[in-house]
Amino acid sequence: MPQQRVYHDYVNEKLVPYWYVLTFKPCEIDWDKPVYYFDVIKPFDYIERDQFDESIITFSLKISDFLVNKNYTNKIGINLIAVKKRIQNNFIDPDVVHQFILPYPDVEEILHLVPNTRMLEYQIN
Repeated sequence: MPQQRVYHDYVNEKLVPYWYVLTFKPCEIDWDKPVYYFDVIKPFDYIERDQFDESIITFSLKISDFLVNKNYTNKIGINLIAVKKRIQNNFIDPDVVHQFILPYPDVEEILHLVPNTRMLEYQIN
């Protein structure tokens, strides 16, 4: 599962979130699949914006890249087909991208798609 962080700054002594960042391990994303689903874990780790690691190859996501599927309860999906196409249009190999970034205001909209309560999934044998 990706590491989820929010990078912030202090403006007038108030915490202001700027970016929502998903950091992946090498080969964690299977680019041959159409969608990557993950659990949104709150609260996020808050890190100061100047600590953002620019050495990791990062690609920007759009709010339209996120999906919700009733078969994947409590998860958010990323449309890998659309993201991969944009990455390749920039002449980048998707396998070298290990981080996605999204402006924080867009995250607020996405979080409304995730249920407020988590449901336990279990199987009766």
